[in-house]
Amino acid sequence: MSGAAAAGGAVGGVTGGAIGGIIGSFIPPPGLGTFLGRAIGSRVGRAVGRAAATMLDDYVNSMEQADENAEEDEAAAAGEDEEVCHTCQEQCQNSAGEVKDSLYNNKRNPNNPNQGNHGYLNRMVEQMCGAQGPGTPGWGTHIDELRGAQSRLRRSFKPFQGQNGMDPDCDPAEFFSQEERDAINNILRGGENNPWQPNNIPHLGPNHPRCQTLPDARSNGRIRDYLNIIRPNQPPMSGPALS
Repeated sequence: MSGAAAAGGAVGGVTGGAIGGIIGSFIPPPGLGTFLGRAIGSRVGRAVGRAAATMLDDYVNSMEQADENAEEDEAAAAGEDEEVCHTCQEQCQNSAGEVKDSLYNNKRNPNNPNQGNHGYLNRMVEQMCGAQGPGTPGWGTHIDELRGAQSRLRRSFKPFQGQNGMDPDCDPAEFFSQEERDAINNILRGGENNPWQPNNIPHLGPNHPRCQTLPDARSNGRIRDYLNIIRPNQPPMSGPALS
């Protein structure tokens, strides 16, 4: 018997005895009815008290068990969330790597295992600083290759763009500098006068002072080195950002 049942029985016995004694006092002969009523009431009261206390004790135990189960469920859910977030983080890191390849990949680097395509920035500065200007066959070929690089960048950057007003799956600010985000925004945004677009890229020629830093840009792979060729001392283009 639990402590709660024993206590309930004791309280029930006292209460039942008192009530039984009062009821028994109305039964003749005098005194005997009171005695019998008190004895019967006490036994019934103890039984009822024990039962009520046991039920209450069981209820309390069930509530405690429910709380424990809820805490275990919360802990399990938190663990699942951490695992999902860990997976999401890996996916975002992989997507960020694809974006950076789409920007910086240098197919002319002999140590680069991904020599198939130039990143957009390398293709862009090569267009600006190349010997063949607008109207030449080489210029037209470069425009086609720039469009392909632009499409690869657009595909790889999708996880960092929210759709229909929703937050993106990956936070671009976590993986790209402000200058990189500005450059991506300029490359992916249309506009007839946008100098970042394949058809609008200006031609400087190989002897232009800004083009003398082209080898450094390719070897360092830093956004600042490319920007020194593309738009020195100019603020980022205005307009709605894509990221």
